[in-house]
Amino acid sequence: MNEEQQFEQDYKDYVDRRRAHLATHITPQVIAYLEEEFQTELPCYQTRNPATGEPVEPNPIMAAIRDGQREVILWLKHELSQYEKQKQKTNL
Repeated sequence: MNEEQQFEQDYKDYVDRRRAHLATHITPQVIAYLEEEFQTELPCYQTRNPATGEPVEPNPIMAAIRDGQREVILWLKHELSQYEKQKQKTNL
């Protein structure tokens, strides 16, 4: 095995360990909690206060924060999905 192949194998092993660790600790309940806590189902730019319905000035910093929170949740979902696919593949 040459150096490049070894690097690729080491990286694949790292990703497998990471996904297994996430699958152990990040449950669907954790994902649901994060989505609710950070209100990631709302558009990034808010023109109304979600709690009161009152008009608010769009805040680009809050939009960036919500967008980042949404991306983290999407990444976690992707990693868990890939872990399940790999697990099914190895069980066949």
